[in-house]
Amino acid sequence: MLIQNKGYCHCCRTEVTFQINNDWLRDHYICLKCFSIPRQRHIQYILDTYVTNWEKLHTHESSPTNDFISRYSHSYSYSHYFDQIPLGATNNGVRCENLEALTFKNNTFDLFITQDVFEHIFNPQKAFQEIIRVLKSEGVHIFTTPKHKGLSKSYCRAVLVESGIEYLHPSIYHGSPIGDGRSLVTWDYGDDFEELIFNWSHALTITYVMKDRSKGIDGEYIEVFVTKKLRASY
Repeated sequence: MLIQNKGYCHCCRTEVTFQINNDWLRDHYICLKCFSIPRQRHIQYILDTYVTNWEKLHTHESSPTNDFISRYSHSYSYSHYFDQIPLGATNNGVRCENLEALTFKNNTFDLFITQDVFEHIFNPQKAFQEIIRVLKSEGVHIFTTPKHKGLSKSYCRAVLVESGIEYLHPSIYHGSPIGDGRSLVTWDYGDDFEELIFNWSHALTITYVMKDRSKGIDGEYIEVFVTKKLRASY
């Protein structure tokens, strides 16, 4: 039996009906109007609630899978990473960027957004440093990525070597909006995640954990992380 409840969706900014299609709420607790899922609604809620006039900020999103950010942002750009395409160039009108080696100048953006990207990066340390570099003073990186309960120490699942990919643990793939539709999971993050981000980037991170079905926010792995660039970071 399908379970439904009324509420307000921050992705389509209207009163809607939310529907649970199966027990894995993370992917199957949907808005019947815009078909958003909980982690997408949670990140939109954080933007609407804690980032003043975020729609007017200079925003970049890496590897978007939906238009929920772009439909409200007045100054929005986005990028994907494509093999065999020079960084900073475009592929069918889409800019190619590697989070580990961004081509943007220092202090470019007010807001940088990634959704379920960092579990697929080989060198998250470099990626966090690069995002902080391209953020303006007191700019923020708002993102989602799975953080595993009961995992005390984050660990790498796969590394790049000269011959290709070396698997340190059995390979796991998630869906991808480009390429062959599969994205390798390279890191599992645990209780030390926020400390790692600080050690890697010298930026502080606030983690938001929320359950509120009146806003369609419930399920596993839907934390939203907000990392703020300090004034003297770069």
